[in-house]
Amino acid sequence: MRSPTAQRRALLAVPALIALLATAACGGGANSASAAAAGSNDSLRLGNTGNGYDAAEPSAHADRGSAQGQQVQQRKVISTGHIVLSSTDVADTRSRLDDVLAREGGRIADENTTTNDSGTVTRAHLVVRVPSSNFDDAMTSLSGIASLRNASRTAQDVTTRVIDLHARIAAERAGVRRLRHLVSHTADLRALLDVERALTERQGELESLKQQRTYLADQTSLATITVDVTRRTTPAPAAHAAGGFVGGLGHGWDALVAVVTALLVALGALLPFAVAGAIVGVPTWLVLRRTRRTRPPRAPAES
Repeated sequence: MRSPTAQRRALLAVPALIALLATAACGGGANSASAAAAGSNDSLRLGNTGNGYDAAEPSAHADRGSAQGQQVQQRKVISTGHIVLSSTDVADTRSRLDDVLAREGGRIADENTTTNDSGTVTRAHLVVRVPSSNFDDAMTSLSGIASLRNASRTAQDVTTRVIDLHARIAAERAGVRRLRHLVSHTADLRALLDVERALTERQGELESLKQQRTYLADQTSLATITVDVTRRTTPAPAAHAAGGFVGGLGHGWDALVAVVTALLVALGALLPFAVAGAIVGVPTWLVLRRTRRTRPPRAPAES
């Protein structure tokens, strides 16, 4: 049996022990949390310097690879077409061609028309430009505005040329920047002249490459279609020859007309010669006749 004083002390010590255990538990949790935070910070630092960079690097490569794939997939093609049409009314066909261009978003780049003495259009030569995305629809529509005689199309892939031009332009620009830096930091006069000469050549090559890129961009963005329209005349119906007496009378009359025409042609051909012969021959005959009259008679020959 314990004394009442000892029991009282034991009861007072229990709350103190509980508070001490709770403080120790909180301290241990805080230390573990700080340790975990420190570990996470260390892992983040390691990730930023090592594994994190490695993880980010493949994504960057993947982005570049996808960008290059998109660039390769966007093919650059120069599309050209040629259409030959025939129509009884070339002017009307020309009007229909304008309607097709308005619908497809195209324009006329070159035109040459021919008319006859009465002012009727007999032939039209047109070079039209349409967006490359509408090339097939424009070819189909233009082939249906008149009687189609011939149609052809070609496609030239210039994707590698475009990529090569972009690379060469980037290299030339870098070279121009370096040469300009040398010009601004070169003190020797001879070296400065050499650098300026090289800079001029590089700038000329760069401008030439830019012009080639502009030309290819125009040719690949707009397709070229040549349209030739000729006038088609309606042939006269063939005449059917009548038979029997009427047919024979007609043939006889045609023969008589042909004979008379031939005689008149022959007479017309001989008439100039007859006139020339009369002009020359009549005076000659008169002179000879007068000469014979004035000549004295010959004496009879003696036996």
